[in-house]
Amino acid sequence: MTVTTVYRLCIWLPIVVPAILIVVVNLFGLSDPVGYVGEMVAYSLLYGGIPYTLLGLWATWWVGGRPEPEVRRLMFRAPLLMVAVFVPLSLMVGLIVGAFVIILLGYTYVGPKVH
Repeated sequence: MTVTTVYRLCIWLPIVVPAILIVVVNLFGLSDPVGYVGEMVAYSLLYGGIPYTLLGLWATWWVGGRPEPEVRRLMFRAPLLMVAVFVPLSLMVGLIVGAFVIILLGYTYVGPKVH
């Protein structure tokens, strides 16, 4: 397995892992012990998954044929790139359905992580 293949696989882990978790929970009828974890994973996949998929498609293409130091630099910049893709899409959704959705999404996504 080449280094490029490993990076390409890692690009898709944030989409694949929640998707597998959702399928396993639904397939085996498992209950969510915490109550909101499964729901948050599903919302994260829905709201964050769409912009991440766009970024992932571009990154998967971009990684091909690049030297590893360039790819590593991209991986460190990836969170900033995700923000650059996520924020405009969230604002568009907010403008279409109402600004309250953006506030609700932000607090729903970040709130449980803050202690």
